[in-house]
Amino acid sequence: MRRADLVIRNCQVVTLETTFRGWVAVRDGIIVALGDDDAGPTAEEVIDGRGRVLLPGRVEPHIHLGVHFPFDVDVEQTSRAAVAGGTTVMMPHARAKVSYLDVYPTWEQVVADRSHCDVLVHLQIQNRQHIDEIPQYRQRFGTLCYKLHLDYRVKAVAELDIEPLDDGDAYLTMQQCARFDGLCALHCEDVEIVRYTLPAIQATGRQDLQAWTDARPAFCEVADIHTMAYLSEVTGCRAVVLHLAAADGIEAAQRWTRRPLILETLVQFLTVFPEEAGPRIGAIGKMNPPLRDRANGERLWAGLRTGAIATVGTDHISCDKHETDDLWRVTAGMPGIEVALPLLLSEGVHRQRITLQDLVRVACANPARLYHIDDRKGSIAVGKDADLVLVDMDLERVVTPQTTVLPFKTAANGMTLRGWPVLTIKGGRVVFRDGEVVGPPAGRMLRSY
Repeated sequence: MRRADLVIRNCQVVTLETTFRGWVAVRDGIIVALGDDDAGPTAEEVIDGRGRVLLPGRVEPHIHLGVHFPFDVDVEQTSRAAVAGGTTVMMPHARAKVSYLDVYPTWEQVVADRSHCDVLVHLQIQNRQHIDEIPQYRQRFGTLCYKLHLDYRVKAVAELDIEPLDDGDAYLTMQQCARFDGLCALHCEDVEIVRYTLPAIQATGRQDLQAWTDARPAFCEVADIHTMAYLSEVTGCRAVVLHLAAADGIEAAQRWTRRPLILETLVQFLTVFPEEAGPRIGAIGKMNPPLRDRANGERLWAGLRTGAIATVGTDHISCDKHETDDLWRVTAGMPGIEVALPLLLSEGVHRQRITLQDLVRVACANPARLYHIDDRKGSIAVGKDADLVLVDMDLERVVTPQTTVLPFKTAANGMTLRGWPVLTIKGGRVVFRDGEVVGPPAGRMLRSY
């Protein structure tokens, strides 16, 4: 074969089907060959993997940008954290109150100028204009996925500047998405119940992390899953249940078979539990839906293994929170994109909850396929973008703001994790090496096919 630009040799190459010791060759940012012999082809640059594990770049299906920081600042800092954690594609649920026809081109330029990883934008429905313009967004920007923040039906329990939505908005959005086999992404929580359960727990004066879990009961999430599943069947729209926290939601979703729901869970719900982590992270762990207990988490791991849960993300949001903050006043949500892969490796693979093939399926291939970028992303195969991450499976590190690129506390704060990226390659170019983000931003805005 012609001389390659880059060869990564002497590594454990992880594909969807198998793991083999060998090499990967890259030319013009594309994987052009794989092999299981010792040397591999000649190349301008050869990286010795030293027997480490080579994974596809992680595809992050669910983050937020520009909430607590200016959008351009957040794109840069979050994408730096992303590549440091082995993530090469991030998918923000972006929002604005004006037409996305006006703001999307600005976002596109910011990504081109400041992102270290590729970006696929999901658009958040905020008003009727957004619903009416969905066909134009699909045509102009390639946008496949539209989010409904159904936990904002009731402003009394809302925190962010998000317009209230109701089931009628969900119905109309699903009608629009069904016309082009688009995706309606749902935050399922019946906050008409939460508006009573939350004040009752708050009135006790509790500040422990479990209080937040008790204030937003799991059955509120499950009840809303049933409502949205029925609307999905009525409209014929594919629907994604975002950040599934309540494992009972798996069985709830499986009752609806005519238009099966697609389930996403979060790394936090698999690895961090209020009854154990509360004293360690306190208010840092406040998020919506809330963290649930360890038994619930084990059922979510099982859902990943069986395929009942399709993808795993982080719902990352850049914010500086502290364990001592007032639980009832501090913002909900937490950073997490940088520690997602180490958590999945340490708590998942090393503890034999999932295999490396499971990890590639739920953290790389499935989100790429679901959001229609799998023609180039999500696996190590000839013809795919050379988005790769080399992992030292035995490297241990205590997670603190001093040991991560993004200097904010996460739900993993204080945890010792085993298995960390040491090299990240995006489009055939090294973007992270031995603890440092290297080179200028080289991200681009993606379109769903």
